[in-house]
Amino acid sequence: MKASSRFVSIDALRGFDMFWIIGGDFLVHYLAAWTGWPLLNVMSAQLNHAAWTGFHAYDLVFPLFMFLSGVSLGIVLQRDGPLIDRKRMLWRVGKRAAILFLLGILYNWGWNIDPGQIRFASVLGLIGGAYLITAIVMMLSEKTAIRISAIIGILMIVTVLQNFVVVPGAGAGVLTPEGSINGWIDRLLLPGRLYGGAYDPEGWLGVFSGASITLAGALIGAHMMSAQHSGRGMRIAAIAAIGAVLVFLAIAISPVYPPIKKIWTATFDLMAIGASMILLAGAVLAFDRNNASRMAHFFVVIGANSILIYLAARYFVYPIYKIAAAQAWSPALGAGVIVGVIAIEWGILYVLYKKKVFLRI
Repeated sequence: MKASSRFVSIDALRGFDMFWIIGGDFLVHYLAAWTGWPLLNVMSAQLNHAAWTGFHAYDLVFPLFMFLSGVSLGIVLQRDGPLIDRKRMLWRVGKRAAILFLLGILYNWGWNIDPGQIRFASVLGLIGGAYLITAIVMMLSEKTAIRISAIIGILMIVTVLQNFVVVPGAGAGVLTPEGSINGWIDRLLLPGRLYGGAYDPEGWLGVFSGASITLAGALIGAHMMSAQHSGRGMRIAAIAAIGAVLVFLAIAISPVYPPIKKIWTATFDLMAIGASMILLAGAVLAFDRNNASRMAHFFVVIGANSILIYLAARYFVYPIYKIAAAQAWSPALGAGVIVGVIAIEWGILYVLYKKKVFLRI
């Protein structure tokens, strides 16, 4: 579902998001090792996932993509409104979720297709499931209060489940891979291999919890569409302000209920929603104005085919990075090779962009 062309910022921010997982992260790691610059060292540390508890910038990559998919959906629903055939729309959304689920299984396999190692949960599957939940909520009611209540309801249910429901053999409120209710549900109800052994970060409760992020994005998308007509600057500033409040709220709660991406705690969702809102507001103010789209062109080309490059990177780019790690390339050589790989990726995406060839799901 593509956003309105008036919002260059959405594709640009999506492309910025994808840049880090198609090579931008490795480039920073190599540059930090090569130069030793303090700023690059800080960036390199942030471009690794938090070990368990905590929130690093790299932990936002996946949730930001989910948030932006919700933004695009919200814009479409707000723009087309009564013209939308809801049954047909739900069929399309359901088909999209199913395709993403299947592509996620293929992504998990990579080149080593072993039926005994099949993993059903995936990043793409979680994106599709959260998108489906969001579409159902958005089409059930057009009232903002009800949609906000749905987000709050998801966060409250997740909070109660993770903190107060007794997990057999562990107890209540045990936020560990083995003791969390996420892991217990996955071991009980999720077939196939679990990525974390005792749990899967894209398991059942992760899909439900992550839907709060996509749904928040959909609300913001609808808000942005209405903001095209009046008070746009103030409304975008309000998005950034609310985002900052959510981040501070998550930080305030974290001593007793920490943000943990791998089990999608409600505090992690709050922090991801807040940070995504701030980034989106900044991108809109920077790029959604006359001639500013040229500044965003590099990332727009990536964002316009984000699913395609995500899948292609798994099969053709990541193997190169694995070779680099295995052979312990020097930082200078590693940085040079990765710049070349990114340039090739972008060049291919640019040709597809100019020819208007996009992977539509």
